[in-house]
Amino acid sequence: MKLKTVAIAAAALALAVGMTACGGSASTAASSTASSAAASSEAASSEAASSEAEATSAEYTVYNTTGSKVTELYLYDAGSEDKGENLAGEGLADGESVVITRDVEADKQADVVYVLEFTTEDGNTQSFDTLHYEVAPISLKSVDAAAGATAIAFEAPQK
Repeated sequence: MKLKTVAIAAAALALAVGMTACGGSASTAASSTASSAAASSEAASSEAASSEAEATSAEYTVYNTTGSKVTELYLYDAGSEDKGENLAGEGLADGESVVITRDVEADKQADVVYVLEFTTEDGNTQSFDTLHYEVAPISLKSVDAAAGATAIAFEAPQK
């Protein structure tokens, strides 16, 4: 959106400069049009910037679809050695879910990368290392089901 607005303003400015070089009353109209386009472009850019600056929470609804109890669940910054608190608490039974929220300053949200790590009662630990700042349902998979690309699926379980 911001790029489109800037492109429109640049095109209007180029048109105004081209018309001014040719002279005549058309250049005044073109300059007026370019000024209006630039003003509306600036207003749109300002509006987009202010809406981008609004803080939003990341929210992950994590569903246990492993077939066993999840005894440990962590969501932490990639590269950190501190996993933080165990979000599974006393344990997350198969079929249960937990909602995890995170709040980060708006200008830093695009750079956030989390690791989602979980351990089941049978001792299997799995992780997903490139979780971004977003709102998403996440289904934890069993070791057998995770034999594919990842240990999670970005979907709520089917009922």
